[in-house]
Amino acid sequence: MMLTVLAYVWKFVVAALAFAFASLLVYYVPASRRPRNFPPGPPGLPVLGNLHQMPSKKLFLKFHEWQKQYGPVVGLKLGPLNVVVLSNYKPVRELYDKRGNIYSSRPDHYVGNNLICPDEVHILFQPYGSTWRALRKAAVGLLNGPSIESIIPLQQAESSQTMYDIMQTPEQWFEHLRRYAAAVILEAVYGQRGATYDDPKITGFFEIEMAFAEIMAAGATPPVDAFPFLKHIPSFLAHYKSLAVAVGNKQKAFYNALFDKTKARMERGDTAPCYMQKLLEGSLQSGLSHDQLVYVGGILLEAGSETSASNLHLFVLAMISHPEVLKKAQKEVDDVCGDSVSPSAKHIRHLPYMRAIMTEIFRWRPLAPEGQPHMLTQDDWYDGYFLPKGTIVFANTWSIHHDESEYDKPAEFIPERWLNNKFGTTAGGDTVDGDNRRITYAFGASRRVCPGQEMGENSLMINMAKMVWAFDMKADPDSPPDLDARATYSDSFVGGPHAFPAILTVRSQKHREVLERDHREAQEFLRRYED
Repeated sequence: MMLTVLAYVWKFVVAALAFAFASLLVYYVPASRRPRNFPPGPPGLPVLGNLHQMPSKKLFLKFHEWQKQYGPVVGLKLGPLNVVVLSNYKPVRELYDKRGNIYSSRPDHYVGNNLICPDEVHILFQPYGSTWRALRKAAVGLLNGPSIESIIPLQQAESSQTMYDIMQTPEQWFEHLRRYAAAVILEAVYGQRGATYDDPKITGFFEIEMAFAEIMAAGATPPVDAFPFLKHIPSFLAHYKSLAVAVGNKQKAFYNALFDKTKARMERGDTAPCYMQKLLEGSLQSGLSHDQLVYVGGILLEAGSETSASNLHLFVLAMISHPEVLKKAQKEVDDVCGDSVSPSAKHIRHLPYMRAIMTEIFRWRPLAPEGQPHMLTQDDWYDGYFLPKGTIVFANTWSIHHDESEYDKPAEFIPERWLNNKFGTTAGGDTVDGDNRRITYAFGASRRVCPGQEMGENSLMINMAKMVWAFDMKADPDSPPDLDARATYSDSFVGGPHAFPAILTVRSQKHREVLERDHREAQEFLRRYED
């Protein structure tokens, strides 16, 4: 009797599974076909589309490869999802910038929206709409003109601290630059000091950011957004779920701790001037929940820290691999500052070659090189191609910045290209298309363009000029730099460089004395942010 029941149950289970599988095929086979008039792209497989061709690492290089074969607008199928990759500034300008009202949303991200950051707290995952606008408005308050000006003394003081730290322990230059990037945001947003790299606020942030980047990296989780039925696999069989929730819990606890400390200092009346104080006082709060307010500070810390640090690391990589560029930069800075004063914000407008170096870094090694995914919110046409509502769109910054029709020798690091015209192009983009293109796309495009560009550029220019003025920089002869993009980029969410050795030495005793004087003055200024 029992065997008969078990046989019946087994037949029922097999039949149910067969029915479920057949139902999935009925939906996913036609859904994985390319829409009529869709942009060209590599042929795919039934159900999977092009999913099996998507690498888990360095996605931008695969996009670049397809662009050479299929053109600047490439169409892909990731299961039932329609994906379009833009690899030239012209479609990006037309779609992202001119039609930004329908190209500025985000695709649903199950891991981000449901596991790591539920309750609409993180602007990165929010679709274009009222919540996104409220979060952006709150964040932009730190990044407008008056606020940017008020942060410059802080950037200069922390830069002086960083140059002193590098002088004292040059073998730790990589960590010192990371500390700088996080410390400036900690002080500007929370009024809290991060004086050393081993400060729990600094190390804690980067540990959480690394975990966040790893779980968000391509291939780190199953393709649940393409195949939603995968969401229903129980957690004991889907380890990524518990991992993502743990990352989110740690992130939320860390941001709450920073928030609570600033609030407590405000209540005692001993907080340093900071942006979170303004938010808490309500002058810039636009109906945000407590958790959203907490995450505004966290978002600013995320956006300003990893990107600034990575760009400064790329600067050192460029200098040690291009000594002729470093020599020219040192001459320019020496001509402006001499050897008795280090560069400051008032000098950077007089350093066109240094600015060209910065812009070339943005072009040569853009962070997040494949761009962040946008989602089309209504049917659209471009250049004879049909883009259905819901299409996920990438602006592949790597291809845009390495376009051989736009740039002379795009694979090479050539700051001089930016001295010839402001777009660095061979075609004279400043006269041909100057009103309709961005200088670079390192900060994105559309209505989601990064609002922190000016603040970030100030940080980079101040630090780069000080480093060029203070130090000779050379490659380690036992470990020369590898400039191949596969080696340069980490596989994290931002895609900054791996740690690499470099030899930094103070240029003279006079330079050393100036760095020591700058450090003493910086300590006096920064004391207000200490506990």
